[in-house]
Amino acid sequence: MSRKKRSVFFIFIFAFTIFIMGMMRTSPEFHLYNHQLLKSRLELGHVQNIFEISPLDNHPNVRYNVKDIRNIVPDIRPRTVKTPEMKLFKKVNHDVIFGLQNKNWTEWEDRHCSGNFYNFKGSIMLMNNVIIDPLKKRSVAKGGEDIQSVIGHTEKDEEVTVQSGFFNILCKELPKVTFRKRSHFYNWFSGISTRKGDYDGNSYDSTFAVLIRRGDYANLYWTLMELFNTYLTIRLLGENPKTTDVILMDAHPAGKLDNLWSILFGNVYRIGHMKKKRFHKKLAWVLPDGPMSQYVQNVPFVEEFKYALYQGVQNSSSLYHNCTESQKVTFILRKDYVAHPRNPKGKVQRKLSNEKEIMDYLVQKFPKAHIHAIQIDLLPIEEQIKLIYETTILIGIHGAGLGHTLLLRSGSTMIELFPSSYKRSPNPHFQQFAYWADVHYDRWYSSSPAQKSNEWVYVQPEVPFKIINHAIDRFCKH
Repeated sequence: MSRKKRSVFFIFIFAFTIFIMGMMRTSPEFHLYNHQLLKSRLELGHVQNIFEISPLDNHPNVRYNVKDIRNIVPDIRPRTVKTPEMKLFKKVNHDVIFGLQNKNWTEWEDRHCSGNFYNFKGSIMLMNNVIIDPLKKRSVAKGGEDIQSVIGHTEKDEEVTVQSGFFNILCKELPKVTFRKRSHFYNWFSGISTRKGDYDGNSYDSTFAVLIRRGDYANLYWTLMELFNTYLTIRLLGENPKTTDVILMDAHPAGKLDNLWSILFGNVYRIGHMKKKRFHKKLAWVLPDGPMSQYVQNVPFVEEFKYALYQGVQNSSSLYHNCTESQKVTFILRKDYVAHPRNPKGKVQRKLSNEKEIMDYLVQKFPKAHIHAIQIDLLPIEEQIKLIYETTILIGIHGAGLGHTLLLRSGSTMIELFPSSYKRSPNPHFQQFAYWADVHYDRWYSSSPAQKSNEWVYVQPEVPFKIINHAIDRFCKH
């Protein structure tokens, strides 16, 4: 390369760098946070990320009434995101969110079969005057079994598929509908048959119902995503979640998270336990790919969703913490346990190798704070929610239990600890949960050499101490 060409090349690289820095600095959504400043402030290395929520002057306790806010999309309170990551969220063309942002969700419906079938951009299906025949389904397992009785079952064994006639609606001709690739909606749509006359059976249900196909039923992160998609579907259609019946279209065994469905919604049925035909006045298919799984930044109804879970397990609830001297720090511990049939030994990765050393250190350093170290999945889910409700600082090594971040009250802090192997490909799931939940977020990576199995992680006691101390100092300022 000639000297002139090299000069032009370097000028281009310099200009491009200035352009990128300018974009990051002036972006209204993403503000570059000087994490070197945080490192020097805490005198702690490997603190990678932090974002802080914006303080609000007037922050009343919110009590939602479904009847008062029907068909209204609540405004989303803006956050100030401070992160060195280029993009925490994606600017995706999500049909549901696009309709919400323009306040015209109902204009996205395609009406067919004289109002008995509505297609909302392939995301949500609504059926009126529909008959369900549970005998027109196929599955190896029934669902709801004790986990020990189905050890060795594959995911395929717990899958439910339907045949033609599972759904029956009053319609002359079904429309042509397309869905996302590999969507189970294709199978469900193939199960629709049509009729010309009225239903003459004796099993009639006027309660609004939704169908949901669950994935990883034992994983809190994915369960919360599916619960939220169900809640969002119901609210978008102007219905009350507490009076909506849910039909589980899978054959998973019983799990510790199952009660979450009955806490949020009305009656919960397993399709494998249903034997007779049922006529439903109004029934919907739950949105399978919701805004959270698509990394959409502004997601509606999150505060309402949290509040519904709080109210489901206790009488008195507030979305916000009071500024008090005593902080409740919950340290989630990862330990071996059997959660589903594909892991009969219950082996879990990323366990803390020096938990006693850390807890003794934290109790000594924070005599006024309530330090609680717990394997949270041993508690009933109702007790887990109560514990998280009282928590001001949640900390733990990366794992599904940190899905409780979404249920933290506004102004809380979540601290996520990672093995060094995650530094090359950061996992943003719980950072996104913190953003949607209006919660501060801090992240730390171990500097120890990565292990092949990542079974054990050593964390110096001063690491959580310094980050927790920073969170306590910040708590009453926000």
